[in-house]
Amino acid sequence: MLTQVFVAFFVAGGIFFKKRQLRHISLSALIALVGFHILIFLYGSSQLVSIYTEFVDWFYFEVAFLFGPLVFIHLQCLVFDKKRLKGIDFLHLLPIVVFWIGYGDVLLMEGTVRAQYVYENFNSRTMVWNYLLALQMMLYAIGCSIFLFKNKAKLSEKRLQYAVFLVLAYVCSSLLITYLTHYANSWRDFAWFYVILTFLIFGVGYFLVNNPEFLLQIKKKYFGSNLNEKDMKRIKAKIEKAFKNDKVFLDGRFNISGLSEILNEKQHHVSQTFSEYISENFNDYVNKHRIEIAKQYLHDSKYQHLKIEAIALESGFNNKVTFYKAFTKFTTQTPSAFRKLKK
Repeated sequence: MLTQVFVAFFVAGGIFFKKRQLRHISLSALIALVGFHILIFLYGSSQLVSIYTEFVDWFYFEVAFLFGPLVFIHLQCLVFDKKRLKGIDFLHLLPIVVFWIGYGDVLLMEGTVRAQYVYENFNSRTMVWNYLLALQMMLYAIGCSIFLFKNKAKLSEKRLQYAVFLVLAYVCSSLLITYLTHYANSWRDFAWFYVILTFLIFGVGYFLVNNPEFLLQIKKKYFGSNLNEKDMKRIKAKIEKAFKNDKVFLDGRFNISGLSEILNEKQHHVSQTFSEYISENFNDYVNKHRIEIAKQYLHDSKYQHLKIEAIALESGFNNKVTFYKAFTKFTTQTPSAFRKLKK
């Protein structure tokens, strides 16, 4: 397990220094905290706890409360290309604040006194927070699963596979820690939690690296896709024609299923063309074309009487909020600022 700690820190450092984007930072922090949590466990389940009592119960709950938020934020980065944290994201820290309010008096005790107090009051004080931690992890596991299910269409095939493995690892670890919280006989029993968690993550990675054909086999078995580059090139040409000549994206109800019907192609063939040949997910491709139309409307004097929301509807968006997000993403400015710039 000590080896796993060094591996976790090494991998986390590699991800962090590769790119300083929120997507990389959130994943780096998650892996580093997994390693740090293993280190806390090794300290708490060894003789060191009786020698260096000043660290008893420190950081264990705070670090564990961050696992779920980091997984969720990382998923947001994958789905929405989230660039920075917002004020609302700091609500994820609420469980830590509540923990400090309810348990801070214990953490501020002198080390030896704290160790004795925890030993004598474990069931009445500490165990309560173990159950709350298990509950918090399960809620995030459910929330991340629902979030991924609702937004799976926005991810490319490779990103979706990666996100599924990440959420699966977190769900399994949450179920395991919930079980151990109730049935474990001692803290050392939690070694299984850390062993299974790290081996699940690194085991999946090792398996996929050494079996690159595995995902292709799954794709062929469950999606029946046998597209070659020539087929994808043909489908791409049909997509471009439908977007350029027919402006199919202006329909607010337009989706990949409808596009497949228009092209008279199987939906998973169209999806594969987007992810592997066009290298862009369907929603971004659609919104990019809608924004180009919106830019024309905003700079056309014939449409100056229309409000921004009307421009959004004319461009194929269903609401003003989605329009603003997409417009800012592709132009780095708001529709209002873009319209004023022309004036």
